Amino acid sequence: MINFDIFDKYNYPYPYMSTDSCFSEQDLNNLINEFPDVSNGNLVMGGRRQKDASSLNQWLDTAPTWKRFYSFLNTKDRFDQVTAQYAEELKKWQSILNPESGPETDSFLHIDWSEAGDGYVREIHRDTDPRIWNFIIFFNDKDWDGGDFIIHTSDKLKIFPRQLFNQELPIHKTIEAKKNRAVFFLSTPNSYHSVSMQSATKTPRKFIYGAYTMKNNKDVFRKRYNI
Repeated sequence: MINFDIFDKYNYPYPYMSTDSCFSEQDLNNLINEFPDVSNGNLVMGGRRQKDASSLNQWLDTAPTWKRFYSFLNTKDRFDQVTAQYAEELKKWQSILNPESGPETDSFLHIDWSEAGDGYVREIHRDTDPRIWNFIIFFNDKDWDGGDFIIHTSDKLKIFPRQLFNQELPIHKTIEAKKNRAVFFLSTPNSYHSVSMQSATKTPRKFIYGAYTMKNNKDVFRKRYNI
């Protein structure tokens, strides 16, 4: 369903890959048509509404293309394919993953469906300790100001707190929302990113965030410093 061979791949400032053609045109149109109504979802992070994950399986039965996408990623083979390409980085940060790791044992696939409007912003942060591999995929073209996904470098940091509220980091790359654009990245301790303040929204920013995630809130890395 996704051909990762067509992605542009980068190793700095942390391993990530991106494409403007994540899905085929037919799959993309189906995913857009099946995108859930989150207008009554919980308001978080200033201006973002999310689908309630508690009814995920029931909803997937009504959204066949989304169910196929979820099933595409939620396998041991896909998990192994993804993690194998990051073997050096996983070793560098002393990952606790082992040959038996995967969605059927010690991890799971998290996805949330979201819309963002005026006021949505994210501080410079890395994702939570149990996250292994994260992604964001956009489902409409930019019709607002700001709301950009920003990748930061952190070469001068010795330790890597999860959030940086009072500290700036250099901007490595700014990625604007675009229909069918996707960014996937290894959730290393230095995988800092942010979202600029969204405003003047004419159409909400539709996107999904997902991640392979360790169960039981386990930290995937033993090393979270650069000393």
